[in-house]
Amino acid sequence: MINILLFLYNCLLIIFLVPILLAIILAGKKNRQEFFYCIKERLSQWKELKLDKNKKTVWIHCASLGEAKAVEPMISHLQDYNIIVSTITKSAREYVSKIKGISYFALAPVDSYPFISSMIKKIKPDVLILIETEFWPGMITCANKEGTKIITVNGRISKGAFPYYKLTKFFWKPFLNLINYISVRNQHDYDRFVELAGNKDKVGITGNIKYDRDFKSETVTKENLYFSSEDFIFTAGSTREGEESIVIKTFIKLKENFKNLKLILAPRHISRVQEIVSLLKKNNLSFELFSKLTNSIKDVIIIDVFGKLQAIYSVSDIVFIGGSIVNKGGQNPIEPAAYSKPIIFGQYMFNFENESVSLKNNGAFEIKNDKEFFDIATKLLSDKNLREETGKKALEVVNSQKGAIEKNIKIIKEYL
Repeated sequence: MINILLFLYNCLLIIFLVPILLAIILAGKKNRQEFFYCIKERLSQWKELKLDKNKKTVWIHCASLGEAKAVEPMISHLQDYNIIVSTITKSAREYVSKIKGISYFALAPVDSYPFISSMIKKIKPDVLILIETEFWPGMITCANKEGTKIITVNGRISKGAFPYYKLTKFFWKPFLNLINYISVRNQHDYDRFVELAGNKDKVGITGNIKYDRDFKSETVTKENLYFSSEDFIFTAGSTREGEESIVIKTFIKLKENFKNLKLILAPRHISRVQEIVSLLKKNNLSFELFSKLTNSIKDVIIIDVFGKLQAIYSVSDIVFIGGSIVNKGGQNPIEPAAYSKPIIFGQYMFNFENESVSLKNNGAFEIKNDKEFFDIATKLLSDKNLREETGKKALEVVNSQKGAIEKNIKIIKEYL
């Protein structure tokens, strides 16, 4: 049965990849450069792996920058083994390249059988660790055939995605059952995985490893941004289409009472920077791109580079979490919480359900409309004690959830 599913999966993969490839080729130089970045790695043409033959090998596979940052604390606990880390995105690969203690890093091969099979046979990992929802049928099947133990760490299926997985359970169940152990973040994820896999013995709750990161290692100062020490900084992180106009409208209204208020806008997708530039021009707001900062007076900074948002949170006075006013499921609120920052988010935080519930009415405020957005922001900006107390509660939530790394490392070593 699983061979039939894998064959159908590979056929569908090819069918979908062809039009996507054509679209990328026609989409412009920037998109082509992004796609063809280290293209040989995507085709399993990794450079020679110089691994210690006296050590067992652990292959960690994660997708984007957020997951790459989350696995960093695990690396120091696995120094007795060869560690290989693969990623999906360019920004994640670049981040991983700077982590000490990794034996090899690269973009993950396309999950088509010929590519992934040859790589699994070449590496012969003792353990394959899949981060969050990296359930690639080809990778799982080929690793299983080679006798590799497979563990999911920080397993998650969001409330929004679960209906899709449930509808296609007939496809996912055989592959999930090839995974030796699935460690998940919370009870919601546990229930969803047990329903899909049909086997509660291989699923366990270990907490969210993203709480265990050393967030405060990345900071900036107001002076770095050419702002005054007296300025308030309102950061809107990982915003989506339709949210920037709401944020800008709220900012303009707030600025009537808080003349020294500054806005930092960080879109989820950097490709949308020009849309935001147009919105700011339309509203007669002065701005600069983060990549081209100068010592000039400005109302707004647009983050147009990867990997800087965490540091920006460190200097913020209030933070809005993007993807939560529009129905996108929100983004990770842990980073600003770890810096003791008061947080505002909308009603659509289902991708970070447990985190948002823990923070709501402690270190974060949920808003339902523009008026509530303005009212809560005004309340926070007007009251330093409220900002500090709310930020303190946010940090307490983060600290109370630490410890997932140690639990997962214990499980991993049992399979080694």
